[in-house]
Amino acid sequence: MTLPTNHTQLLNWLIEKHGLKSYLELGVQSAKNNFNKINVEDKWGVDPNPDDATKILNRIHLNTSDEYFDAMFDAKFDLIFIDGLHHADQVKKDFENSLRCLNDNGFIVIHDTCPENEAGTKVPRETRRWWGDVYKFVMTLDSYPGIEHTTLEMDEGCTIVWKDASVEAVPCIFGDEGVTWQKYLDWKDRYYNIVTPESFFK
Repeated sequence: MTLPTNHTQLLNWLIEKHGLKSYLELGVQSAKNNFNKINVEDKWGVDPNPDDATKILNRIHLNTSDEYFDAMFDAKFDLIFIDGLHHADQVKKDFENSLRCLNDNGFIVIHDTCPENEAGTKVPRETRRWWGDVYKFVMTLDSYPGIEHTTLEMDEGCTIVWKDASVEAVPCIFGDEGVTWQKYLDWKDRYYNIVTPESFFK
């Protein structure tokens, strides 16, 4: 299999490599871009306002992610892709709900975690190219016990999370001010656990 270069290929690589059987996508928007290309039969999407072609798919829930998780509290998945509202507070909620619904040998992939400039992280959105402030949440992942994570600096940044009961939480150091753009630049290498795609896929 060719080494992945984008998030769709990464998701399919995880499915093939680990024999994953079920998939949930938060933030479908247009199914032709990613959802339809995921190579697993048991797949579901969540988006409150996708394009018209996506609305007619019977596997797309036309809800917010909060509404979906409230209604599907006991759902379980092997692979969950978080690519919805790119606000750190919403990504936090999506992650915590996804972690609750993740099977023990599964993975969560968070997209748009490596912004290239500060302007593209402003909330509300001010630029055409926009990552949102997803990075602020990723910087706090070490504060969650029982998980491990790594980030691939490809395709706008893909952060991969999996369960590991041996991992203890590390208190967040960012204080009341929270994660700023400068702190992200200064501490990203420490808190993102960055690996090259070449080393990860090998």
